[in-house]
Amino acid sequence: MEFGFPVWLRVEHFLNLVFVSFLIRSGIEILGTYPKLYRSQHTVPGTAWAQFTVQSQAKHKYYTVGGEYDDYSPRLSMPGKGMLGLGRYWHFMTVTFFVITWVAYLVLLFGTGQWRRYIPTDLGVVAQAGRDMIAYLAFTVPHAPEGLPFNAIQQLSYAGVVFVLTPLVILTGAFQSPAIANHFSRLNRAMGGRQVIRSLHFLCLVAYLVFVVIHVAMVLLHGWGHETSKMVFGHSDSPVTGGVIFAVALALLVVAHVAATRWSLRDGRAVERVHNVIVRPWSNLLYRLPARMHYDRDNVTGTDVGLKNATQNFRGSGRPPETDEYLALMANCYVDDYALEIGGYVERPMTLTVPQLRELAQGHSQTTLHHCVQGFSSIGKWRGIPVSALLELAGPLPGATDVVYVSFQNMGRDDALYEGGLYYESNPMIEALHPQTLVAFELNDEGEIAAKNGAPVRLRVETSTGFRSIKWLERIEVVNRYDIIGQGRGGYFEDVDFFDRNQLI
Repeated sequence: MEFGFPVWLRVEHFLNLVFVSFLIRSGIEILGTYPKLYRSQHTVPGTAWAQFTVQSQAKHKYYTVGGEYDDYSPRLSMPGKGMLGLGRYWHFMTVTFFVITWVAYLVLLFGTGQWRRYIPTDLGVVAQAGRDMIAYLAFTVPHAPEGLPFNAIQQLSYAGVVFVLTPLVILTGAFQSPAIANHFSRLNRAMGGRQVIRSLHFLCLVAYLVFVVIHVAMVLLHGWGHETSKMVFGHSDSPVTGGVIFAVALALLVVAHVAATRWSLRDGRAVERVHNVIVRPWSNLLYRLPARMHYDRDNVTGTDVGLKNATQNFRGSGRPPETDEYLALMANCYVDDYALEIGGYVERPMTLTVPQLRELAQGHSQTTLHHCVQGFSSIGKWRGIPVSALLELAGPLPGATDVVYVSFQNMGRDDALYEGGLYYESNPMIEALHPQTLVAFELNDEGEIAAKNGAPVRLRVETSTGFRSIKWLERIEVVNRYDIIGQGRGGYFEDVDFFDRNQLI
């Protein structure tokens, strides 16, 4: 068959250039907010195999992970300046189009028979690739076999990117979603766990960068005009015009990056609105995945490194409340004085002490993985009562749509790293009713939760990122609309930063 360079292949080539460049820059932004990589499913301090920061982890017993952000330049990351929420928005928007483009590419490849340009039909191509490599090292250009568009080493390289690297980067990206990792927890563990998957995703980024550098070098070696003419016109007969047009297209891509970065830093809410139109329709489908994450006691963070008290190694983030009320509760070990309020749009408002919560929980526990939005993770065994059971007791009224959780913590007062404001979060009812959405009162069989981890009672939302699992829980309110609370976005970080309320990815 005639392989050539059909229009659809040329369009896909340029779109992939656009999407991969945005994915790399937004990926660097996400990495910069927790620039450490690990070999296991835990983030035990001092065990990182790589880090891209000069900052050290805080030594204070209570600290915020946000203090470990590395403020990468907007010239490098997208959009830069430690804007994790916006970086995630750009990453997920680009991923949407990147995956659609890749699937369309595969359909067209196999539908038109063009797959043969990448997949060899003769095993002799491996030996020929070795000879081609020797030719390149001698600064000579090996020729493609008769009837094929590429020489052997090009063919194998492109096949690796299309059929191996791209599926791997999609798979490892998907398994950083709390909802997906929760639902497919056995596959998650088989892949090495959250941090190994995160490291593999980073290595995919490195592989793309290496491929781009080598690919550009090969284009120059084969002849800029000759190769770019193929990508512009589908033939090599107009090298000058093709080279100029492709150079202009690359310049416009750079302009697009600059414009997108400046737009993001100037009007992040506009980027958020575009993200919600593009991403929410498919990310909301993840609510339908049943929550079923479960780990064994031996998987708990700390037990695999010989720590007697695994709770010491379950990472916390944030500073406990500093009000006299909370400090008095802490001094009295919470049990006698603390009462969780449950009210709002319910038939039976109530208050429950920790002993009452224990009695209602009837020994219920779950061992689950904490997905911090910055990137760290910890596995802990939580005792508590599902929010669904509490809602059943309280009896939401007809029309109840959301559940709001309020913390004792006030950010400006208790954690100077952030602006002031009461810390709160909310679930749509479908998320609140997930069986692993839990009001927890004990961690790792220690009898209680440590102050750094949210004592005396905290929320666990295992299908979402960590900041929505609110600590130091004061009260729960059922409401018929969440958009009139705070700034109307559903939570503290959703209000003051650029985080979507839907944190399933």
